[in-house]
Amino acid sequence: MIHRLYCYKDLLLVFIWREFLIRYKQTAIGVIWAVLQPVSLMLLFTFIFGAVLQTTQKNYPYVLFFYAGVLPWTFFSGATNFAVTSLSGNFNLVTKIYFPREIIPLSGVAINFLDYLIGLAVYFLLLLVYRVPLTWNFFWLLPLLIMLVLYATSVSLLLAALNVYYRDVKLASTFLLQFLFFATPVIYSIDAVDNRWKMLLFLNPLTFIVENMRRVTIEGRGIILWQIAAEMLGVIVLYLVIYQIFTRIERAFADVI
Repeated sequence: MIHRLYCYKDLLLVFIWREFLIRYKQTAIGVIWAVLQPVSLMLLFTFIFGAVLQTTQKNYPYVLFFYAGVLPWTFFSGATNFAVTSLSGNFNLVTKIYFPREIIPLSGVAINFLDYLIGLAVYFLLLLVYRVPLTWNFFWLLPLLIMLVLYATSVSLLLAALNVYYRDVKLASTFLLQFLFFATPVIYSIDAVDNRWKMLLFLNPLTFIVENMRRVTIEGRGIILWQIAAEMLGVIVLYLVIYQIFTRIERAFADVI
């Protein structure tokens, strides 16, 4: 992908800047919207599970527990939602000129990742407020972020390509994201799941990412090496397969779209 996009890097930046302007240009609070969505979800879950249902989530403060889960989920769902109609919605460009088609869905991944980084800064502030000690294990966030971006990119490319051929993918993607939300430990801990289902849930890379983001930040513990090696390998293989499929079928996009 890097080799294909190098000659079109300026076009990619233009698409990212365009999406940034579309999203925030005439808004009253601008980039604060990047924080508002995860914070509002965190407050909602804190109220429901903390005040109404009075459940316990390990020994974490509710605010940190839910925000650590909501933040990566918001990035993933935002990137994939954008990607579904990104190619079909830009049919006038796809049918007139050639450029690597992955630029369009990638611009959505990039703009949502910028929102994620803003939200991550708020997360660090919350850790300071709740006096969570900073440890060297925080550096495990870097491979977890790489895994998160790579997984979101893979799913985004797949949904964008499929929607060119089958427009009902947009409807199916809504159901898929709802399913993945409950298959990801955003509002619960994987420790509360029966052992029979844990292995099934870990087939979803988001489960590993969310659980270990809590582990390395709130708990200050490291990641088990063989687990992150296995998960990273699975995400890389998934990306390579999907990207190969995408580059093979993109030549027909202009005819089909």
